[in-house]
Amino acid sequence: MLLDQDPASLMRHCFTNFNLAPDKAALSRINDSLNTVQEMRNMRVRDAEDALRKLARQQATLSSQHREVISNHDSHEHANEIVALDTKKFRIAKQASEMEVESERLESELERMKMRLTELEEQ
Repeated sequence: MLLDQDPASLMRHCFTNFNLAPDKAALSRINDSLNTVQEMRNMRVRDAEDALRKLARQQATLSSQHREVISNHDSHEHANEIVALDTKKFRIAKQASEMEVESERLESELERMKMRLTELEEQ
């Protein structure tokens, strides 16, 4: 039955019965989706590269500042400064303690004098 017909007419008949429009539309949608995904991917890559360049600049700045601080740091001078500040702190604390004791002594003497004054006024 198939061999009885002309092959050209069979092929023409197949081509006319094939509906390629939905397949072409599906391929077009797939292609559009792929293009959209590629554009979004490229945008994300550009954003990530920009962020990476920004972080690299920030890291370079901080590294140079760190090197400068380390090169200018003198641990012996720092230790001497800490010792001097500790000495000054203890001296001030001692003076504050002595002044507090003196203040309490003067308050006590003032109370004693007030009592003496009231005694003298009563006489």
